[in-house]
Amino acid sequence: MLVTFTRLTAARYGVDAIRTSGPPARLRVTPRQAEDLPPDLAQLLVEREFGLKLGVYGQLNAGGDAGRFWSAPADRDARLAHLAHRLRVTGRGDVGRSVTLVAVCMAAWQVEAGRRPLPLGAVGVASLLDATEIPVAAVSAAVAAFDDAALAWSRSPVGGALRFEWPAALSLLPLPHKRSA
Repeated sequence: MLVTFTRLTAARYGVDAIRTSGPPARLRVTPRQAEDLPPDLAQLLVEREFGLKLGVYGQLNAGGDAGRFWSAPADRDARLAHLAHRLRVTGRGDVGRSVTLVAVCMAAWQVEAGRRPLPLGAVGVASLLDATEIPVAAVSAAVAAFDDAALAWSRSPVGGALRFEWPAALSLLPLPHKRSA
């Protein structure tokens, strides 16, 4: 799957996904304040770095919509709607982990960049993670990916785009044919 983030205005962007498992999909993004790193891009990077197969982008890669993306009406059918529902139900845990990990990695990135002070008594970013049992190496990899993506995003003009390939190693095998909740 190829995911493209396009800067539409200074504060608005679009996300398009070209995937082999289903029709192209698009994310509707509402206007907001201009950010150094779009939250949807941070989520993609975190899910990739932590290997979350059923997070938002894993579900999208598997043919779902994660409740956020949409396809053209001509491309939608009952089979895809059923698959999207099954992926959302099955992937609730990974989506929740993804949201938590984005918050942790974003905080670590902001501390490292000097945008946010360390809490009193903290020695470094690693000390923030001890209680949560999140692998420090994965957070460091995500922070490095945030740095690269934020730099590329800041240099991207209106109409410019960043493209990311979803790793084949995180592609799902077909879901078993069981009824969901």
